[in-house]
Amino acid sequence: MSLTDKAADSKPSTPRKPYTSPRLMSYGHVKDIIQGGGGKKSDAAGTPPGGNSKSCWIAEQLYGVDDPRTWLLRAWLARVYDERGRGWRFVAVYDRYGFATAQAIARGYLPRAPFRVVFDALVERAFDASALVVTTRRLGA
Repeated sequence: MSLTDKAADSKPSTPRKPYTSPRLMSYGHVKDIIQGGGGKKSDAAGTPPGGNSKSCWIAEQLYGVDDPRTWLLRAWLARVYDERGRGWRFVAVYDRYGFATAQAIARGYLPRAPFRVVFDALVERAFDASALVVTTRRLGA
């Protein structure tokens, strides 16, 4: 008996679904999906205050440009400012002086350690607030 011969007791095969070629679906860049795309505090190229700013210059210096903590802080600070939530005045002051402060940190004129302590606490607060928003959306939907 060869491999091509079918056994007499084999079951008939179930009909297969017709083949359809795979389709690529694009939902956009990960940063746009997570943070939203085009608001005044989006991830567009960072410039000093007065233009389109990405607003988390100090976090960028402390953690790095592509670090999730930087993205989280950026989105959270934008939401706090836009919704006039608790601390929005701090965000307004940060928007005014944050770029110059980040430049001073980058050049070594200001120490990183005190800013790291403050921004680590802000990351925790931002994470807790974001988790609360997600939980509320899930329970409400």
